[in-house]
Amino acid sequence: MKKLKDSTKNTPSKKANVNTTEVVVQNWNTDRIRKQFQDPYYMPGETNNSPSLTVPDQTLGIKELLLNHTRGISSNVKMYEGQYFDTEIPIIDDLTDLDAFREDIKAREIALKAKIKADDELNRKKRQELLDKENNVLETPKYNPPITETEK
Repeated sequence: MKKLKDSTKNTPSKKANVNTTEVVVQNWNTDRIRKQFQDPYYMPGETNNSPSLTVPDQTLGIKELLLNHTRGISSNVKMYEGQYFDTEIPIIDDLTDLDAFREDIKAREIALKAKIKADDELNRKKRQELLDKENNVLETPKYNPPITETEK
């Protein structure tokens, strides 16, 4: 395999008939990274042809926004509520902490699956008992004719 020349090194002499492979090798180092201000740099953009949705004189200054806020007048600004969870975020210093955390999560998962299965089984038993009670109520009891004195 032919070794490529480094274009940063000075060439011994500039000849009139320069070989095209040498030019390619010289430009190889500069062409492999595209920069913003290079000539052939092209960045495809997005053209927006839809009509503008802005309404003139609909802006509020900072002073008006603060006055409205202190007076309790709501603005149509979207506010995001923070999300807080009960679980503690672990501090992982090295890979052993990560392994311990992973094992802890797997143990919690197994325990939670067992609890869910037990709850499902309990709910299934309760539903079955309710169905049994409903079926017993709906069934008509066997008719037993009254016992007469002669049969005794």
